[in-house]
Amino acid sequence: MIPSAAHAFGREAPAAGAIAGRYALFFQGIECGEERWRLESTPEGYVLTGAQELVAPHPFPNRQDYRATLTHDWRPTGLEIHWHVGERRLVSTHRADGERWRVRIEYGGGHKEQEGDFPAVCEVEYGTHLFNTVILARRDFQVGGEHEFPVLRIGPPMMAVNPERMMLRCVERGEFSTPWGRVAAKRYVLTLPPRDEREGYTFWADEDDFLLESFEGPEPETPWMKLVELRRG
Repeated sequence: MIPSAAHAFGREAPAAGAIAGRYALFFQGIECGEERWRLESTPEGYVLTGAQELVAPHPFPNRQDYRATLTHDWRPTGLEIHWHVGERRLVSTHRADGERWRVRIEYGGGHKEQEGDFPAVCEVEYGTHLFNTVILARRDFQVGGEHEFPVLRIGPPMMAVNPERMMLRCVERGEFSTPWGRVAAKRYVLTLPPRDEREGYTFWADEDDFLLESFEGPEPETPWMKLVELRRG
């Protein structure tokens, strides 16, 4: 049984409702966009949909619409991204095929394909913090604990895959202030060995593994994303 995010739906009720939320997005500490998302339980597992939009003063205004599918144990099985930058549009379609990950990218009237290994221990990271929730849901962390694993990182400029290694460390436990009150939470530091820790980031997540706020770099100083709305049911 998966501890953590599964609590939000109830272990015995896989078809129970949906959870929706909104993140405020920041660049160098200045608010410059938002992401609205929805996580639903289905007979096959989970479906995650959302839209993320960045505006000035972000140096790269754009919009992303995405839909991801997951199994009941939170393993990603597919991801479709529609990325808009001005008048340009790119569609990136990802799917798991056993222990292979296959990608098709359509842009400018043409397309390219990519595929690679996707072993059971591998995770997927994409530019929404809901994928951090998925990674946490598949692991159990205590303060001082850490997990290192292979990860498929998906992002600009082509929404293709870059395989890397990722390490997550749980560094403290406490309470965190949210618009709906103070909640129990843990703080994590995410790094990409062997890169310098300063290239990673830190975040607070609640007991259901939903990210409450993230920060640029390994210290909770400059905000990156902040959960400002959360609706259950």
